[in-house]
Amino acid sequence: MRYLVLIMTVLFPGLSHGQQPNYPPTIERTTVTNYYGKEITDEYRWLEDVDRPEVKIWVANQSELTKKFLKKIANKHNSKNLMNKYMVREIRWNTHHNINFDNNRNENYRFFYQNQFSTPSIYYKENTFNDFKVLVDPRDISNKDRIVLQSFSPSKNNKYLAYSFNRNGSDWREIQIISTSNQGSPTESLKDVRFSGINWCGNGFYYTRYPPSSITEKLGKPAIYYHQLFTEQAEDSLIFQSPNPDDELNLYSNYDETIYVLEVENRIDHQHSYFYYDPREEIRAFRPLFYKVRFSLTFVHFKNDRLIMRAASGGKTQLVSIDKKAPGNLKTISPSIEGAYLTNYEILPDQIILSYQAIDQPYLIAIDYEGNILNKAKLPSGVTVSSISYQKADQEVLFYLESYTIPPVICRLNRQNFSYNVVERTGVNYDFQDFKYEVRMVQSDSVEIPVFLVYKGALKPNSKTPVLLKSYGGFGVISTPRYDPNTIYFIEQGGIFAYAYVRGGGEKGNHWWHEGKYLNKINGVNDLISVSEYLIDENLTAKKKIAVTGASHGGLLAASALIKRPDLFGAGVFHAGLMDMLRYENYTVGPKWISEFGTVTDSVGFYNLMTYSPYHRLELQTDYPPSLFITGQSDDRVSPFHSYKMAARMQNLAAQENPILLWAKQGTGHFGPDNMEDQLIENAYIMGFLDEYILSQND
Repeated sequence: MRYLVLIMTVLFPGLSHGQQPNYPPTIERTTVTNYYGKEITDEYRWLEDVDRPEVKIWVANQSELTKKFLKKIANKHNSKNLMNKYMVREIRWNTHHNINFDNNRNENYRFFYQNQFSTPSIYYKENTFNDFKVLVDPRDISNKDRIVLQSFSPSKNNKYLAYSFNRNGSDWREIQIISTSNQGSPTESLKDVRFSGINWCGNGFYYTRYPPSSITEKLGKPAIYYHQLFTEQAEDSLIFQSPNPDDELNLYSNYDETIYVLEVENRIDHQHSYFYYDPREEIRAFRPLFYKVRFSLTFVHFKNDRLIMRAASGGKTQLVSIDKKAPGNLKTISPSIEGAYLTNYEILPDQIILSYQAIDQPYLIAIDYEGNILNKAKLPSGVTVSSISYQKADQEVLFYLESYTIPPVICRLNRQNFSYNVVERTGVNYDFQDFKYEVRMVQSDSVEIPVFLVYKGALKPNSKTPVLLKSYGGFGVISTPRYDPNTIYFIEQGGIFAYAYVRGGGEKGNHWWHEGKYLNKINGVNDLISVSEYLIDENLTAKKKIAVTGASHGGLLAASALIKRPDLFGAGVFHAGLMDMLRYENYTVGPKWISEFGTVTDSVGFYNLMTYSPYHRLELQTDYPPSLFITGQSDDRVSPFHSYKMAARMQNLAAQENPILLWAKQGTGHFGPDNMEDQLIENAYIMGFLDEYILSQND
């Protein structure tokens, strides 16, 4: 045994716990800002200029150090080989499944990965009996930038396909068009596209455009344009432009090109306006449906001159039927299920299939167009219906089922008795039936917080059991179980995965969101802390055995909880999280989030933001747990400077001994890697990090 220990010491030097890596030097340039008589000092504001050459050099040096550090510990724990057991099946799934779940309703197009190193290509078959062939290969668009195809939309006559793509993970899109026949393809390329659909109308389509801006600049005023094929973008017709840069424009349409619905959304004022355009009517213009209302609508279907819309209001999401000429004639057609919320829907010729999700239970319901319930099925606990599709050619309904531990499986619904059977499953290298699922209710400020626990059936949790704690808890988003190879890795190594449905999400209704937004944002942080304390008090784990993680808004909550109670956590992993809450609103889409977080332009908002802003809650004399900050250098949603500044300040705290790592990935944006190989490496490095500081710690 001494020989083995000696070998390990030689192979993996410098990995003793608490030992700092040799960080690249970080310049301090002090900026002092006075907020309502309180001076806030910021030594690292210069890192907000992410395109500045010295910032790029600093980021490159930090990332290089991190990758070397993570590679060593991943090798030490054999993380890549272990992770590959759970990733390979995802590669097979995304490469070979042959069923269309795209809302285009056109079964002749598919997204496929050509291999594990590629981003998806668009495949096309001319007839149902033909094989799929590559129609659009992202490598043909550019050999310099990383191109990721985002969406596609075929013309009504199926002669052309318009498709959108981004470069290097950015939220900015470009649209190009290709012919599906032997005719020549349009050569124009539309730029400055963002948050846009592709809505065909005749010999062209509508799309959304923004004034061009850099990765950190605030967005300008959005506009809807109409592009006619075989013309230059400069000739496009302006259809609608918002006078307010805080507005967002969403255009919906049906495949038959008989109805178009325009939404003007202002998240700051909580107002929505809706207009419709029916090309069959004599007056060819958008007409008002609703003006500055407090509820939101999403187009679903158009039948018998009535709009079927998904309506969100008062904490409920429902399907409603609206007479477009008398919009006050609104009828709710989806049923209510106590404690469950509408998540998916699919339109059939004679009925609508709905899925609902409770904390631990999904449902499928069939209704007719009047809202009468035709059938209902309760699905297994711990899973979610992630998509529903009506296959027109076969006249059958298929849906995805997945959970935290089961990759998506395709099921066929028997519409007569509402039973279902598995059509295609994803093979896994573990016993997916050997897991235990629990829902615990945790008290936090006299409020019950649901927590979903998953672990191996044979595990007897105790004070040595490691826990991976995750949450999102923002914007009223309803989080549902999703397969994640990291979860399987952690559980297979003897850990518990815990998902906390903290206040700020939408899992328990509108009130749950409002109890965790704006002035109540700290509630979500406190809920995560309460869940951690509960797991410790119940002897399911112990202090320093909990790893807290989250992405985007979840990254904010996770980091804030770790900073507030570092004694509870053994490590933290934060993906593209908001860290400097005093500066978020100055960049990109930040102004649109003011209703969620508040603003420093008023004193109440400032002092509230200071209660949970991770960057500003750091204490000079605290040694925080090992922390890994992951961001994309092309992220123009949550700017990467949040992670830059947080890592810089933590690395330079007087008492900080545990490692603080920054991994800023080139060619990626807010949602991380876009091919399987990069996902495998990222997951292996993350789990190697958690193996080192959580899973392998038995004291």
